[in-house]
Amino acid sequence: MAGGELRVTDLCSGYGSVTVLHDITFACEPGEVVGITGANGAGKSTLLNTIAGLIGMSGGQVELDDLDLAGRPVHQRVRSGLALVPEGRQVIGALSVRQNLDVTVMARGRSRLDAEHRRRLETVLALFPRLRDRIGVGASSLSGGEQQMLAISRALMTGPRVLMLDEPSQGLAANVVDVVIEALQALRGSITLVLVEQNLDVLDALGCRSLQMSLGRLL
Repeated sequence: MAGGELRVTDLCSGYGSVTVLHDITFACEPGEVVGITGANGAGKSTLLNTIAGLIGMSGGQVELDDLDLAGRPVHQRVRSGLALVPEGRQVIGALSVRQNLDVTVMARGRSRLDAEHRRRLETVLALFPRLRDRIGVGASSLSGGEQQMLAISRALMTGPRVLMLDEPSQGLAANVVDVVIEALQALRGSITLVLVEQNLDVLDALGCRSLQMSLGRLL
């Protein structure tokens, strides 16, 4: 599997009457790694959140392979193969690591754990062995780096063809950043990756094609 093809055409979105994104157009080929850079306030997070369906589009088109995602709610986009690791991680602190991973079975429309879920679980635990060691620990007790590993693993458990990550190295110690880079390098080619990232060393390590944003537009 080489990931999905993501195409964004003339995308506009914002908050209420305030337009933040202006006619954004770009494409990611299957298995490609694309980095999105720019100053704070450039609209990078808004872009990922709009593609994911968390912010409504006011114009344009988002397509995953041959599927038009416009108007589709978040859960349908996830089932179609699109996943987002949000800034701030947003793991469920009241649940254990294992429970955080197990609840993702609902993203596949299942009510019970099955063989496919167990296969995906083994895959993410092999990618992040530290999580196997912490499998029964509450997510709120994890370090920031461990929470980021869990956030990435939760997204991978949905079986995405396109994985978007918002500032995956933010606030992490250098040794943990290396772990995240190694995991993403292992995924490279089998999944399409889109990263909003300020740390250019991360993008260089992943061999990204970089896009730069400013004031809600691609330069």
